[in-house]
Amino acid sequence: MTETDRDADGPGFQPVFENRVRFAETDQQGIVFYGEYFTFQDETVSEFFREIGYTFQDMVDRGWQTHVANTELNYYEAAEFGDVVVNEMRVVEFGTASFTSEYRARRRDDGQLLADGTVTHVAVDLETEETTRVPDAFRDAVAEFQGGLETIE
Repeated sequence: MTETDRDADGPGFQPVFENRVRFAETDQQGIVFYGEYFTFQDETVSEFFREIGYTFQDMVDRGWQTHVANTELNYYEAAEFGDVVVNEMRVVEFGTASFTSEYRARRRDDGQLLADGTVTHVAVDLETEETTRVPDAFRDAVAEFQGGLETIE
């Protein structure tokens, strides 16, 4: 990743998931129902994890998983039936047992920003169901995939 690929405020967003808006995802106004963007965000997180080698099963095999602690979305423009949405993500903060990602959705045809937001995950030990330190190997995989980290301790 070159410096021009990075955003001035941190690691570059990674386009990891594209979807074509289905009719079932639209409301009576013919635009994507706002709640569908949470599904798009969740699918983007899952694909990001797959891209770095941490599917849900991979995490379970390593004795941990993540739980969503918070998510937020902001809406800017409407997507309509048939639009292709490019969903991007980057991890911007790591705490000891948590990490926060930024998400954004753009329309592929014109690059228009449709929505953006954040999602915070907490690492949880499978046996105890208690929070646990986010594994260093996971942090390293994120850093390698997106070209860096913003870390708080």
